[in-house]
Order: sequence, then C-alpha cells, then structure tokens
Amino acid sequence: MDDRTSASIRTVANSSLTSPAGRAVGGRALTLERADLLPEAPDHLHPDYGGLVVCGAGSSARLNTLRRTFSGVLAEDRAAYEKEVATPDAPFRLPEDALFGGDLDSALQEQLDNGASFAITPTRYIRAGDPAPLEAVVRQVEALRRDDVVVTLPVSIGWLRPETRPTLVAAIRAMEHPVALVLGGQYDPLQQFAAAPQQLRRLLADVPGTGLWRTDLAGFDALAHGAGFAGIGAGGSLRHLVPAGEAAETSGGAAIYPSVLMPELLRFSSAKFIADLYANTVPPTCPCSRCQGRALDGFLGLTNAMKAAAHAHNSATWNAWLPELLQQPTPADRQIWWRARCKQAVQAHELENARLKQPHRLKPPKSLEKWADLPVTPLQATE
Repeated sequence: MDDRTSASIRTVANSSLTSPAGRAVGGRALTLERADLLPEAPDHLHPDYGGLVVCGAGSSARLNTLRRTFSGVLAEDRAAYEKEVATPDAPFRLPEDALFGGDLDSALQEQLDNGASFAITPTRYIRAGDPAPLEAVVRQVEALRRDDVVVTLPVSIGWLRPETRPTLVAAIRAMEHPVALVLGGQYDPLQQFAAAPQQLRRLLADVPGTGLWRTDLAGFDALAHGAGFAGIGAGGSLRHLVPAGEAAETSGGAAIYPSVLMPELLRFSSAKFIADLYANTVPPTCPCSRCQGRALDGFLGLTNAMKAAAHAHNSATWNAWLPELLQQPTPADRQIWWRARCKQAVQAHELENARLKQPHRLKPPKSLEKWADLPVTPLQATE
C-alpha cells in the first residue's frame, strides 16, 4: 500500500481527540493491568491525568465489577494482538456467537454496556511489511458510525523504519478516531534499531494526538513530543508486546519476579535483581502513596498478591509525575522537563554505583540515555 496511491486510505487532518472517546483519553496516561491483578478498585490513579484499562482474560467481568466502585476513566483491552495475526479478511477478533452477530460494532458496544468509558477495537497484530491488513483496519474503522471508539493499531516496530513509516502515518491520518499505537518486538521494541526513538518522535509530529499504547516510560517521552495520550503497563508483560506467533525471549531464569520501578533511576528492574543489589546495603525507599516509605527491595515474591503490590507501586509512582509533565505551559516546556528528568536519572546511576562501591553495576537503559541526549524539537509535521 502506497500512501500516495492507495484509494482506501485518505489523508485527513487528525481531529480525533475532539470526539467523546478522544476527550476521555486525551491528556492522560492510562494504567494497563491484568484482570487477575486487580483485587480492588485502585485509589492511586490521578483523577485528572490517569485512568485504568483492564487487560486480557477475564477483563469483561472485572470491568463490570470495577465500574461499581471506580469512578474514573475505565476501559477494557482484550488484547487480540497478543496471540492473533491480522489478515486482510480478518483484521479484528470478533465474537462468533449469535448474540452479538460477529460484527465489530456489537463487539465495541458490549464493552460500553459493561461500564467502559470508551470502546477499544480488538485489533490483531500487523506484521512488518504487510500493508493489506493495515488497509483493512482503516477501511472497517471508516465504516463505523460511532464516536466512542479508540482504535488500537498493534504493529511491528519495523513499521517505524523510514521506508515504511510514511505508510503507517497515512493510515493513522485516515482514521478519524483516536489511534493507540502499539509497537511489537522482542524485549524493548524501541531498542530494535538505533533510530527507533527518533522515528517515533517524527511519527508523533506527523500525526499529533496519536497515543502510544502498551508501553513503559516511553509514554512520557511520547506525551512530551505530541502524543495525545498513553497507555503504560503496570507489569512487564503489559509494557512490551511480543509479536503474535513468537515466543518471548527472556534473559533470566524460569521464575518471573515482579518488575519494580526505581523512581530516581527511571528504570524498571526485577525484584530479584533489586534484592540481590541491596543484599548488603541499605536500599532506597519509595515515597509513593502506596509505599509510603517502603524499601524498594520489599517486592521479592512470586504470588499474585506480591505482583499486584509491585504494580500498584509502579503506577502510583508515575501517576504522581503526570501533573509535573502535563501542566507544563508549552510543548517545549514538556520536552525540557522530561529531558532534564532523564539526565538526572542517568547521573543517578553513577551516584548509586558510587554509594554501592560497585562501579558500572547499574547501567542506564539505552532508551533513557537516548531521551537524555536527544534535542528539544518543534512539534510540527516533518513531511
């Protein structure tokens, strides 16, 4: 599909954040969490800048229960893109039973009937270099006659390469609904090739208002560079998308410990890594509303209760940062604030190594180093 010649994709100005769905998500970083790790309605999400998205198995029932006590922005992402690959004939996972008739509109309405603030499309994963399913998503979304929908667009990180990014940009521009971009790849997708962070920023400049979904602190970088909203995973499996059909590559052992946000370092680390790191040293403590001074090495465990506690710490921590970012008076001020925060975090790695008397033990994530070094850029289209 060529963005200059495709008859199915028309380039339009992105005004999607003025719709009811756009107003629900605009200017927010929503927390994505698994249904089985939500024992109760969270009370640590910022009412003006946060929100909750229930994900995966059991999400519909949990959404319905949570709505009875949770008054904030609430939605459901069934995450079809985790296991299913989009085809030109079937870009979405649709219900097949007679009750819903197997159409996209009914699948979306079911979410709203369960208490969602807006509906999320059940889009399947779109592989790199496969434009036909992308075009099918655009075509079917264009046929919707509703304004309460956010379109998830789960694509391979390869779509950010210079030769294919214009096609992706054209597809996003063609949709008059808010678009939640999900980037797929092993480990951190934005580390798959060196220019990926810059290419993402260019896409956000080309189509301001696009959301970055199922991400980590890249959501903050995106919000500073033109994104209309973000969806940040409370746990590691909801911060990165392993491409559908691929087994997750891991660098650790069989046990999967909770990932814990280390606030001063702007990094997520395994609870086991943190416990080992501070085995002979006083660990940092966390001031977030959930921890209230709890030591960061206190999340070592494999139970759902421990994972839920670690995830609540993670989301409470970044929710406390949201006003600092989103209340900046101009886009340039957002970028300056975020870059300064990243520079401080890079330096904090050196200071912590010195405190531990272990040079080079903690290395800043490559993405953090990139954010700290990239210049402030004007928010305007580059094409």
